[in-house]
Amino acid sequence: MGGRDVMPDWRRRLSAGVAAAALLVALGPVARAQDSASAPETQQEVRETPAVLQADEVEYRDDREIVIARGNVEIAQGERILLADEVRYNIPRDVITATGDVSLLQPSGEVIFGDRVRVTGDLREGTIEAFRMLLTDNSRLAAANAVRVNANRTYMNRAVYSPCDVCEDDPDSAPLWQVRAARVIHDQQDQRLYYRHTRLELFDIPVFYTPYFSHPDPTAERQTGLLTPTIGYSSSLGATLRPRYYVVLSDQADFTFAPLFTTNAGQVAQGTYRRETATGSFEVTGSITQAANLDDAADTTANLRFDDPTVADGDLRGHLDTTGQFNIDENWRWGWDAKWVSDDAYLERYGYEFEDPLQSELYAERFEGRNYFTAEAMTFQGLRRQGDDAEQPLILPNAEYAYISDPDYLGGQLFGNLGVLNLMRTEGRDTRRLSGTVGWERSYVEDLGGRISLKGLTNVDAYSYQDTVDGSDVIVPPAGTREDGQAARVFPQAAVSYGYPLTRSTWLGSEVIEPRAQLVVGPNGGNSSRIPNETSRTFEFTAGNLFALDRVPGRDRVSSGQRVDYGLEYTYTTPEGQGTASALIGQSYRINSDSALPDTVGGDQEFSDIVGQLSVSPVRYLSGRYDFRVDDETGELGLSEAAITVGPPALRLGASYTLVEAQQSELASFREREQLNLRLDSRLSRYWSLSARHRQNLRDAEPLDTSLGVSYQDECFLIRVSANRDYANRAGVEDDTTIMVTIGLKNLGAFGTSPANRR
Repeated sequence: MGGRDVMPDWRRRLSAGVAAAALLVALGPVARAQDSASAPETQQEVRETPAVLQADEVEYRDDREIVIARGNVEIAQGERILLADEVRYNIPRDVITATGDVSLLQPSGEVIFGDRVRVTGDLREGTIEAFRMLLTDNSRLAAANAVRVNANRTYMNRAVYSPCDVCEDDPDSAPLWQVRAARVIHDQQDQRLYYRHTRLELFDIPVFYTPYFSHPDPTAERQTGLLTPTIGYSSSLGATLRPRYYVVLSDQADFTFAPLFTTNAGQVAQGTYRRETATGSFEVTGSITQAANLDDAADTTANLRFDDPTVADGDLRGHLDTTGQFNIDENWRWGWDAKWVSDDAYLERYGYEFEDPLQSELYAERFEGRNYFTAEAMTFQGLRRQGDDAEQPLILPNAEYAYISDPDYLGGQLFGNLGVLNLMRTEGRDTRRLSGTVGWERSYVEDLGGRISLKGLTNVDAYSYQDTVDGSDVIVPPAGTREDGQAARVFPQAAVSYGYPLTRSTWLGSEVIEPRAQLVVGPNGGNSSRIPNETSRTFEFTAGNLFALDRVPGRDRVSSGQRVDYGLEYTYTTPEGQGTASALIGQSYRINSDSALPDTVGGDQEFSDIVGQLSVSPVRYLSGRYDFRVDDETGELGLSEAAITVGPPALRLGASYTLVEAQQSELASFREREQLNLRLDSRLSRYWSLSARHRQNLRDAEPLDTSLGVSYQDECFLIRVSANRDYANRAGVEDDTTIMVTIGLKNLGAFGTSPANRR
């Protein structure tokens, strides 16, 4: 350091250090514990924190008692760093002045700039000329001058705020948008910016004025206040408005009030309460309204897919949706997921997302190594037709414990599970089941390189049922035909599988061809009609379950008898490992028939359908997959699913095709479906993107839905326009067309229209 040596060096350093610390405190906010684990928490502690001063020259004027640091002045105190051309500390007047490209980096990440900074030594007041601030999210504040009070509030006059980047070609031009105010107050304790006499400018053109406006600063995680409203229009609801008000109740809880105002369907009050606890969290969302103007054709529920003609004027309507999960200890947790609605049409009517039926559950789980336990109670609410709730089951309880042992001395593992199910209905079949499984499995490589897998198990199931009809799977039997009874089943199964992988590596890549075969043995039958089928009602034979021991999901039906599964699997990998291809084709041969199984797996004949799967990804932006099932006698396709995606983000195209033949069996019952999905996603440029979707029902030659969207998004501005057409394809139900426009301003929120109905 340079300067006149007119005072002891220790005194000069002390005076400069005091000046540096005082200046940093005056400019910066009071440090908080979350900024740094070791950060000081009070002004006094900040002032007492040592400061390091570096400058080309330090001078002490004894006659006026002024400490002056000149040339590349850098003062560091903790996480604060001050840069200036010159810093002066007037000891008698207790005034600190910094001039010449003053900048201050604060612990929060904000940077303050100014041409001249002057603060009092008691840190109560300070002024900054040509004030500028770079916030943590690269937003900018500028003002003619600023006054800082109590190291907490900064008052700015004739201020401008904008998060938009400055144009590199024309840095003096106005940003895309900015907020200009006569006065701005930055309260760092409240973490909020307050504006007075404010106007919003787009391309330097005023478009909106308000006498008062505020928004959180970038350091705020949560703030009470208005959120962006949503406006829209739909043929069923008419014009809609959904304002939202967010309330911070505590560090662990908040509430969002989001009513819906419509011109055709009245008003809906809605709120969401969220809370975190020491062991978990929960959330409750609910809504309520009063049915009105139901005689008006524009407000009838008859045009909805889910209709409820029992709703009358004046009826209260609403819904409840709540979830929660809590840890009991390191192994146990419990939670719930509950849904309820007043009538079948309400959720679709007011645009809520839902699945039919609504499922609610209360559960507890335990995790311990490989072992798992779960117990749950479940209820269902159907929306398809009036009165079907009586047929929906109440499950209390459904519990299961699964166990897997460590490898034994033979290299195998013991596994098993125990389960209990109690399923009740207000009207219709009741079922109680006690089940258990014990088994053992092992895989190893024999001397010639083949892979052998052994697996054996025994399932034991005991049933008690009420209101059933022997030989029929109806849930609500006719009066006079209902029976009560018990049934039991002991069903052992064993399987041995063998695969012999053949490998080859060349300059073109590596290949693996593996022929596989599996023998499965078990008793014939096992699927008695006296055993109610509650959990095995969805089944599809594919390459994915070709080698599964029990292909049927659930416990109520089993893959009985003896069979041989065989197939050929192929895998290819490029030398760099980026490109891959794989294929599997196979079939089953049944030694016996089983009328309970679909024909696709050989339920009434020896050979099953031929199933296969092909997956390719030769290069980075190309991938495809194809699954199929072919009748071995007629050659007709029973399942054909294909999907392909090609192109980089600049232009990505995708298509998928699905063909599934109709099935009518105890395990699967659905209509034939043939559908084509097309999609396009394009990142046209750095800021522009385009998306399009279309679904077509090829079997009935009817469109299902079409959507198109265009968006522009940069660092501070978003505009998105989308259109969607939902084709009802049902008599009495009208097609629904929705146009959505969303405009977003960074840190100020987004506003626009949104679809009225979603499912």
